Amino acid sequence: LRRRMIMRRRPLILAALLGTGVRATAQSAVHEVRAGGGRIEVQFDEGFEPQTIAAAMLWVQRAADTVSNFLGRLPLPRFELVLQATSGHGVGGGVAFAEPQPYVRVRLGLQTRRDEFADDWVLVHEMMHLAVPRVPRPQRWLHEGIATYAEGAARVLAGTISAAHWWGGLARSMPHGLPQPGDRGLDHTPTWGRTYWGGALFCLLADVQMRCDGDVHRGLRQALQGVMAAGGSYAESWPVQRVLATADNAVAQHVLVPMYARMRDQPQTVDLAALWRSLGVAAQGAAPARLAADAALADVRRAIAA
Repeated sequence: LRRRMIMRRRPLILAALLGTGVRATAQSAVHEVRAGGGRIEVQFDEGFEPQTIAAAMLWVQRAADTVSNFLGRLPLPRFELVLQATSGHGVGGGVAFAEPQPYVRVRLGLQTRRDEFADDWVLVHEMMHLAVPRVPRPQRWLHEGIATYAEGAARVLAGTISAAHWWGGLARSMPHGLPQPGDRGLDHTPTWGRTYWGGALFCLLADVQMRCDGDVHRGLRQALQGVMAAGGSYAESWPVQRVLATADNAVAQHVLVPMYARMRDQPQTVDLAALWRSLGVAAQGAAPARLAADAALADVRRAIAA
């Protein structure tokens, strides 16, 4: 399928992209986005209309800028994004692949309108995967947790969503990550909730702890940047202990390694209500959260997405 998509590249209408920061090479029919010192080759499946391609390229540029702003640069100097055509509207699911070289595939409706790209989180999520080395399957929760957590924080930093919107979403979704009866720890409970939201909860707890123990302005974001600076990316395969130790060292902390030792083989109780109170996050159903300026860890909450 990927080979067929590459063969079906179509030229972009350059006039539609003037002033967007997006470059297209008509002769080679390669659509390219540059951000954070890197470049993304964007390949469209057959059937997309020029107006959809133009809107999609703006969406890719925005996602690339969001990720490179959060990480300091794109996760890789160069990677491919394959947009797979589906019927109808909207951004569908995505997957990050490692072979034959790292690339991302996202399903995209052929009739997707410009405004339907605005609230997408999928592309940022999948690009975040490329910043972390591949780990063994039992630690898939770490990959999904980092992508789930960092995607929202990055979009707050980019101004795509508000801090209250993001924290409200975390407050609603984090209970999915709590251990349920029969849980055997993160490495041995590969359910949807524990993989995505258990991993995201691990990231949130680590981020808060790092900022409480050390510099409030140095947390998981800076730890991920340290992994990348040490040569880590989805192009590499590392043991999970190396990923976590490298991240800890980047912020001169000892948080991730011992937290993993506690949570990998047995369930750990987390008092989410107490955590939200200390951070000053008050959920309001589906609405953005109320954020208390005078909460005990309000400075930590602000620093996480500032």
